[in-house]
Amino acid sequence: MSSLARNYSEKRNFIRMHVSAPAVLVLDNGQTFEMTCLDLSSSGVQLQHFEPIPVNSSGRLTVSSGGGYTSPLEARVTICRLQESGADEYRIGATIDNFL
Repeated sequence: MSSLARNYSEKRNFIRMHVSAPAVLVLDNGQTFEMTCLDLSSSGVQLQHFEPIPVNSSGRLTVSSGGGYTSPLEARVTICRLQESGADEYRIGATIDNFL
């Protein structure tokens, strides 16, 4: 195993893909947020938004595919991390509970 592969396997279980795609999160309480999906893996996503979303909130996330014949990604997610990354900018980590 190469050093790069060994270092990777020690840090993550799944490859993270950088996407920068429009996304919509509808929380179970009905609040809707239009945001940007920065990256995703088979177990989670990183989102960017201008206001915080409470940790442990759950809802339905739809990530745009960019059109064409590819359907948008739809999943049930739970917010697990919130980090302020600048003035009025937040990075939001969410686990994917299941794909819809």
